[in-house]
Amino acid sequence: MKRWSWFVIPAALLFPLSAAASLNEFAGEWQNADANTPGITRLDIRVNGSQVTVQAWGKCHPEDCDWGQVSATAYGPNVSSNLQTSAQSVLATFQTSFSQTLLVLDAAGGRGLRAQVLTRFTDGSGRNNYTQNYSFVRSSMSGGTIKQVSPAVAGAATVVLLPAPTQLGPSNGMSFDRYPRTTTLTWRPVPGAASYGVEVDCMGCCQTGRWCADVGKQWSIQTGITSTRYVFDFVGAQPGRWRVWAIGQNGRGGERSGWWEFRYTK
Repeated sequence: MKRWSWFVIPAALLFPLSAAASLNEFAGEWQNADANTPGITRLDIRVNGSQVTVQAWGKCHPEDCDWGQVSATAYGPNVSSNLQTSAQSVLATFQTSFSQTLLVLDAAGGRGLRAQVLTRFTDGSGRNNYTQNYSFVRSSMSGGTIKQVSPAVAGAATVVLLPAPTQLGPSNGMSFDRYPRTTTLTWRPVPGAASYGVEVDCMGCCQTGRWCADVGKQWSIQTGITSTRYVFDFVGAQPGRWRVWAIGQNGRGGERSGWWEFRYTK
């Protein structure tokens, strides 16, 4: 499996290292703590001695997309560490025909996993590299369906998510006949929001005739927006869609709005 040479570095450069943990703390079925995540929904991590494999699923409709299973690398606190008893982070790389995604997992003191996801595009499209952060809790299996463990069981505090912003424009279904394809998205402010996140999706950009999100990919995500508008240039004469969410003072993303579609004809 091809790896980025500059990523073969101590995981501390990506995450502040926690106390040493057994590799077995990483093993098992994991569910994203955010049931509405548009990204990685669940993980299956298997440990055999110091060998680790990671299987991931991304948000898709009607079923989550299987990213496949890859070999992963464990990292300890120093060069002489016993990885089985003192691993601090696990790194896995997933590759598609157009992108490479680095998944860095950090044990959160036995209460769950923290994950940093770094994606770069390798198809020459000019799309920006981006990073995402997730929290995962252990899952239980019932009748073949993974159910999320309650925050109390996982040892995490119950949180109240900010409501989804009310979208204003462009109106759902609007068509544009202009070039350049500069697009302005607007929405109403959400009380308590420190910033906002926006996801723009593209029909046919990741797979012919499909939305990127529906095949487990993300075309464009922008966070840290401090106003209630976002301006960008759309990729081509084709359908697009967008949704928005509020981000609280604690950095936690709120509920996401529904998708609003638009189209450029030239």
